Amino acid sequence: MERVPESQAIAEMQDARRFNQVMGGNRFRQQEYRQLASDLCALGVPAGGKVLDVGTGTGYVALAVARQIRERGGHVVGLELSDAMLTMAAENAAGAGVDGTVAWRKGDAKAMPFADAEFDAVVSLDSLHHWESPPRVFDEIARVLKPAGKCIVRDSKRLQKWWLWLLVKTLSLSIPRDFRVHWWNSIKSSYTKSELESILARSRLRGWRVEQDLMGLSVIKEG
Repeated sequence: MERVPESQAIAEMQDARRFNQVMGGNRFRQQEYRQLASDLCALGVPAGGKVLDVGTGTGYVALAVARQIRERGGHVVGLELSDAMLTMAAENAAGAGVDGTVAWRKGDAKAMPFADAEFDAVVSLDSLHHWESPPRVFDEIARVLKPAGKCIVRDSKRLQKWWLWLLVKTLSLSIPRDFRVHWWNSIKSSYTKSELESILARSRLRGWRVEQDLMGLSVIKEG
């Protein structure tokens, strides 16, 4: 299947609130956020460490990481281009009990508003397929990470087998109708493992590997 780029991420407030409602109420997605935070911390975020969440959206991954590192003096920054999504992230943070541990920053992932080697770890979930220039974003991740920094970038992968698409269509019956097409389009705009490896090879990020499961890809840098 040829890749079909998806339109830009959510920009309208009404759409952002609907997205937040669906993701916040889905226990499987919430477990995914917690698991990604655990996986990142398992790589080793030092006490007092600083973590960047690229394409933070409504902030759920950043908040999950913040809950795990706050008692060790850690700090999380969520980077997002959409004002509407940043508004939702701030609202979600208000009742999350992580005051002083998480902050939000508007910015383009292709030109991040951060200093070189500012972060101990970088995380991202379901953002990669939206990036206009993935090599440039991975260049920026390499720049803002400390030399021994950790990284997990996780996204869906483009499915190449008909039976996997049948599985997706079946699973999508359990999600709200207005989100089904969004999910399908996200998969169509995602990358295969070989495509992602080619992108990474053209970037300045080093020490990475790409892992895949049934429907997803993960770029992992252990330092």
